[in-house]
Amino acid sequence: MVKLKTLRLIFYSLIILISCSGTKNKIEFVPVNRKDKKSISSFSGDLERYIYIYTERVLIKNPPTDLEELKKLMINYRNKKGVPLDKLDTDLYSMGFYRYTDDTSYFLTHESYDTWEGQTKYLGSQEQDFLGFVFSERCPADTIQWQTHVLWTIPDQEKLKKDGFYELKQENIIPCPKPKDPYQ
Repeated sequence: MVKLKTLRLIFYSLIILISCSGTKNKIEFVPVNRKDKKSISSFSGDLERYIYIYTERVLIKNPPTDLEELKKLMINYRNKKGVPLDKLDTDLYSMGFYRYTDDTSYFLTHESYDTWEGQTKYLGSQEQDFLGFVFSERCPADTIQWQTHVLWTIPDQEKLKKDGFYELKQENIIPCPKPKDPYQ
């Protein structure tokens, strides 16, 4: 009888161990729906020329901790789920990625707003949860062509407390094509 109880205990322990070993945190993307995805800006430095920007925001549940894996994940999501560049009538297309937290998930059901006290609550103010952007902009020499960059943060709590933002790094993953030489 004791042998049977011991076998049962071992059997149940193995079942629990096997079921728990397959519960790796699954990465999940949650798009943030916004009313106005298209906006206008003059941040290009030329105050006389406005540019049109199409922006999307995505929350990531359980993002990878490895930076290269995170960059690939953001680029792949943008390529599969983003708006095709040839369908856009804007100058810049940006997809921002944020860690899914209580603070960022607030924006799944609430609009960004400005308060009378001058404090703004918007997704971009969640600096500690910002993971990166994949953005494309039209090439200066040929506005039919696009160049694509990935921008990500280097988490540094001291810099965040001191300056209010993390250090950002950028990589050009699809450069503008070189202009053709008219003499060749």
